[in-house]
Amino acid sequence: WLKPFWLKHRASHHFETQLCPERSAREYSATLVCHMESPNLGAYEVVLALPEGLPEAGLRVICAPAHDRRPLSAEDEARLAATWAGRLAGNPALFNGTKFRFAGATAEADGATLRLGVTDYKSFLGTNCSEHWRSLLDASEDHLASALGNAAVLETSDGRVVLLRRSGNVGECPNTIVMPGGHPEPEELGISSAGSWEAETNASRAASAEWEAQVRYEIWDAMVREVVEETGVPRNSLQTPLCLGFSRRVVNHRPTIVFLIRCDLPAERVVELYKTESGVHRDESTDLFTLDREEFVREVLEADSLPIPGCHRGAVTLYRDYLRLRALASSVAGLVMSSTSHFEDVV
Repeated sequence: WLKPFWLKHRASHHFETQLCPERSAREYSATLVCHMESPNLGAYEVVLALPEGLPEAGLRVICAPAHDRRPLSAEDEARLAATWAGRLAGNPALFNGTKFRFAGATAEADGATLRLGVTDYKSFLGTNCSEHWRSLLDASEDHLASALGNAAVLETSDGRVVLLRRSGNVGECPNTIVMPGGHPEPEELGISSAGSWEAETNASRAASAEWEAQVRYEIWDAMVREVVEETGVPRNSLQTPLCLGFSRRVVNHRPTIVFLIRCDLPAERVVELYKTESGVHRDESTDLFTLDREEFVREVLEADSLPIPGCHRGAVTLYRDYLRLRALASSVAGLVMSSTSHFEDVV
């Protein structure tokens, strides 16, 4: 699972293209300007696989200050602040929003348990995204902000998967191919800063069923919001997400919760909505295209023909496992029906 990722189809210059939903992965990859920061940016690990697909009610969430980032040394904290100041100078539009900190996920007999704290974007850039992330990880994973990202395998009604080309102006993994995604937002629950979270949250609130339900709902709803905002597909065209598990990009130790969302629109209509809907966040992406789901899995995991970051490449592995289990279940069901029919004929 740590197989190095190396883009086979590199482009040294930019081509203006009109993408269509039928374009193959290899045709599309030849049109890209791909500035991969490292040949290992596609390396990933599967933290937890849930190949049957987990509904919202099946995920237990423990979100408490005990799972927050552990402060670094005074020197490292000063370096974190300097990193943020430098990023802010280069991009004044950066906002230090709160994020959920991923502290781990485990399978249970009746579902899974997710452990979260609260961090912020400043800490994420200054730890996971800093040049010193590896030394921080070697010292202790507790020192990393590890902001939880999300990614959706968005299936169209005609069996294709929706992909986006990230803008060159985004702060993380520019000019790569990704699925719709972003982050669940603690601010949606009234947590405007990591400091206010620590001051206002006590053990009883963190352990309450109401708080757990609120966090879990935000995790699911945030994924739907990201799909709507990044593709233009209306919410009422999306089915309820199923969680396929958790993946992590090796570079920067970047965690992601992975969902499958089915859409009742065909690929051609999704491409059209991306181009025409006014609310689409086009500052984050420059193109949307689709691939047949089998081709999608094959091109990402076997051909390495698309520059997909490891956290999303791990998501494709989780999706492949889901498809395999579904195909197996369908085969078994077919055999049972065939055997039952044969038995009835004999009788």
